[in-house]
Amino acid sequence: TLRAQWEALRRLDHFRREGVSNLSHDLRSPLTATAACLETLDTRWAADPARYPNQAADRQLVEVALRNTRNAARLVQSLGDLAQLDEPEFKLHTELLDAAELLDDIAVRFAARAEQQRVELIAEPAAGDQPTFVAIDIELFERAVANLVDNALKFCPPGGRITLAARGRTDPTPHSGSGPARRLVEVRVSDSGPGIPAADLAHLFDRFYQSRQSVEPASSEGGKGLGLAIVKRIAELHGGSVSVDSELGHGTTVTLSLPAG
Repeated sequence: TLRAQWEALRRLDHFRREGVSNLSHDLRSPLTATAACLETLDTRWAADPARYPNQAADRQLVEVALRNTRNAARLVQSLGDLAQLDEPEFKLHTELLDAAELLDDIAVRFAARAEQQRVELIAEPAAGDQPTFVAIDIELFERAVANLVDNALKFCPPGGRITLAARGRTDPTPHSGSGPARRLVEVRVSDSGPGIPAADLAHLFDRFYQSRQSVEPASSEGGKGLGLAIVKRIAELHGGSVSVDSELGHGTTVTLSLPAG
């Protein structure tokens, strides 16, 4: 009986993942086409304002439609990504790389946006005597850290600061309960934003969890909790974990703990 029930659950879970993946694929194209049409319309109005005397109000409506379409497209993309990452057959393509150097690249990618928001974004050099090399899937690692930086920029006020850092350390608690201590690399994304309410911390990485104090619209990836759920799944696939330390009024630090290479 247990074997039959387990097999039924396995088939149901496979059907769920396959359904979400197919739905994500089918919705992506029309959303992309809709966004392209709205962008074209907005560009035409901007190029010939005399031809459209009432464009101010119309362009405002287009901007709202375009923003929501982009948010929906990101949500659909994230649903598909999560379904793929959940597949038992999913394989990482790992390379031994210096996490500190990758953080420099990610900081450069977000530099213009941070400057526009008047937020200081820095990647600290590696410190200490332990190396920060990890065996990682570079695309997934950058996706995870980029999600954290994107989230920090959404909440960090003008004049705030976001810091990226990688540190090597020794975990005094063996992974299997016995044997030598493990070496870890901790990747931290810290911000000086408003912090996170204590009631939300336990659920922060749950899928589809939305804080009541979130500023994100319901159609956005951040508003539905998928961005941080992806971060958690990527950490798990690498044999690591993710944690958060936050206090209202004192900012937030999210830490990815990965086995050192």
